[in-house]
Amino acid sequence: MMKWILGLAAGLLTAGAAFGAGIVEYKLSAPSPTLGRPIPYAVYKPFPFPAEGERWPVVYLLHGLTGADGDWFTWGNLGPILDRAIAEGRIKPMVVVAPGAGDSWYVDNPDAGGLGLVETAFTTDLIAAIDASLPTAACREGRAIGGLSMGGWGALLMTFDHPELFTAAISLSGALHQPMVKDDPRLRWDLAGLYKGAFGTPFDMARFNKANPFNHMRGLRRAEDKPNFWLCIGDRDYPDLIAANVLMHQKLLEAGLDSHLRIAAGRHYWETWQQSIVPALEWLSPQLSSGCRAGS
Repeated sequence: MMKWILGLAAGLLTAGAAFGAGIVEYKLSAPSPTLGRPIPYAVYKPFPFPAEGERWPVVYLLHGLTGADGDWFTWGNLGPILDRAIAEGRIKPMVVVAPGAGDSWYVDNPDAGGLGLVETAFTTDLIAAIDASLPTAACREGRAIGGLSMGGWGALLMTFDHPELFTAAISLSGALHQPMVKDDPRLRWDLAGLYKGAFGTPFDMARFNKANPFNHMRGLRRAEDKPNFWLCIGDRDYPDLIAANVLMHQKLLEAGLDSHLRIAAGRHYWETWQQSIVPALEWLSPQLSSGCRAGS
């Protein structure tokens, strides 16, 4: 009997060791010559270390307005969610990087007092630092990006602008709004509070329209490798955001791109995103390569 118990315990330990708990590290930073300041980030590293000749795929998850680096692991409790999904074989082991961008809307803002060229810094300095410090699949096929709310805007924007970097993009409750027109009723909103100077102070409609993801899609028609897209939003989210996400999905399909739209049960908050991230990663996981290196 004792031998049977010991054997069972050993078997359970062996099974658990195959995919144990990953490690979440906080308060890390990547040097950014573009910004002239470090980019803060937190990172999830799966267990065990990749096998010889293999590398970890990497997903960058962006925070929302008023958020910060690591929100996905603190507010979102993403570490245990990833552990469980990996252990159950629902997703492959992957690195998840959660960087901080302030209230930048992930755009390049050269204004004095602005947050700088954030999109450029993320797509150059941050990616280079992660690929240099971790055994990540340092190529487009091993890399994806996602985000929630403002981060959904940022994930789509960076993928539209840099399809050579990301094989897919995930937007959860993306804070999308169509470009504005003269006498647009949205001009009566508290745009200073919403956009925090990302599009000029005072708010500059032309800058907003120029940076708007809806106006950055056309380049994908010419892209040699076209990314795939997953959009999800709660059925109790803000009506204007639901409408904009549905429209974005339609525009992606009209452009001949692979887009999936899910309407989840929930509102614009963490319980919705916690429930929505695993289906998104399950969709993403088969698309990610773990064997590529830079330049492959």
